[in-house]
Amino acid sequence: MTPEILSLARYLASSRAEFALSEMNQYLSRKYEEKELYESLKPHFFDLNLFCDAHYNCTKLANRPLPADEQVIRELEEMLKAPLLPPAIEKLIGSYIERSCGKNWHTGETAQLLRENIVKQKEEYWRGSPKYPKIRVISYLLYHFPVYFCQFQYLLLDLLKGGLLTTKMSIVDVGSGPGTITLSAIDFLHKLLSIYSKKGIDVRLNIKIDSIEKAIENIDCYNELTSLYLSQNPKENASIFIKEPIHAPVEKAQPLRDADLIIFSNILAEMSAHPAERAGIIEKLASGSRNPTIMIIDPADLVNSKALRITQHALVKKGITIYSPCTFIWGTGCKGEDCWSFRDEGDIRVPEFMRKIATEDAYRYLNSDMKFTYAILKKDGTVEHKYRAGGKFARLSTLKKHVKKRINVVVSVMSGNLGDEKNFVLKICDGTTSVPCYAVLPAYHKNDNNLALLGANYGSIIEIFGALVRENKEFSSYNLLINRNTIVEPVK
Repeated sequence: MTPEILSLARYLASSRAEFALSEMNQYLSRKYEEKELYESLKPHFFDLNLFCDAHYNCTKLANRPLPADEQVIRELEEMLKAPLLPPAIEKLIGSYIERSCGKNWHTGETAQLLRENIVKQKEEYWRGSPKYPKIRVISYLLYHFPVYFCQFQYLLLDLLKGGLLTTKMSIVDVGSGPGTITLSAIDFLHKLLSIYSKKGIDVRLNIKIDSIEKAIENIDCYNELTSLYLSQNPKENASIFIKEPIHAPVEKAQPLRDADLIIFSNILAEMSAHPAERAGIIEKLASGSRNPTIMIIDPADLVNSKALRITQHALVKKGITIYSPCTFIWGTGCKGEDCWSFRDEGDIRVPEFMRKIATEDAYRYLNSDMKFTYAILKKDGTVEHKYRAGGKFARLSTLKKHVKKRINVVVSVMSGNLGDEKNFVLKICDGTTSVPCYAVLPAYHKNDNNLALLGANYGSIIEIFGALVRENKEFSSYNLLINRNTIVEPVK
């Protein structure tokens, strides 16, 4: 592209509310086809604040929060009730595996090699030293990709509800692997645009996606999958430009400017740095942006979940605010040194390519449960819940002096049911104690008074009136027993 084209586009974008690309030929030293001008300017539409449609008409794009009225949210939640890879994504991954490993990849020596690598990859990840040569990329696609793809969309839904997704966004996929988060984000936005279109809501998106990845095999896969998906699944009201991934270890990558959403998905454990020191790496990558939304996602196992909370606490000490899932109900921050807390969104429907590799020892090769630890952070102090407790409630840090007494507390629900059908057990927190606390509801005590406990979403706040405090010395924790006379109310 000549400087003349870009210079003219800048002038027109700054002086007009709309213009057709064909008009540019009136001012250029030579004539161009509209498609030529479109392809030349496509990488610059984001910075020019322009949306250019399929007919090559360009309009200024006002950046505003994406509409999130009750009906839109309800439809999205309905879509996510039965999580699965969209058919287009499943077909794309299946075709990539077949092109890489042959038509009969799920049989014979190739299948055995893939199964061995799935096991090795899991072992290496828990040790914090994964490697991704070509065969390992395929193993990742077979085992990890589907769950990570699906679970990310629940977090995007949280951002939508909070007004943190906008019509113009710069997204950074840190440690992108073969494109899990990038593809999931695009699919989520496509779902959203389909709902808007059905409801007659006029929304146009201008999205730029950068990524950082150290393994060249992942970069090759990322480029192929994302380019194919965009070309095969265009959306009329979406201008999505995916830049070439930055080839660098996350620890050495330079900050990108003016990012709106920076995602670290299942990448922290790959860093050799101590969990507290990882905060410095995250802060550095976010330093080029005024007020990005920073999202960290890690597995739900004890080691990685606790490590994320240590990193989260170190970021808080640097002045970054936790948006969710934690709420400091009493206005005091916790130490975050020994917190095992994770979200559970149930199981995905396993894609066909995963079933093919799991024909033997299925328990080893089927990965369907969406349990994950996460933190969403902001620089400007924005939080999901602004609620602060009053004097009528006891702090969880004072439970020792209330043992065998009935008290009132206000807490965040920080787990799904950790018990069984006879005893419902949920981890609770108010940000004042490092001692694990649980709300325990025997099934025979369940009634309308306390049902709100079981209906509470992860991270939501509830008020509990009349809970009996019990100390569990064996596990160094406290239980708040909920009976039929205990009242549980959600905080709006």
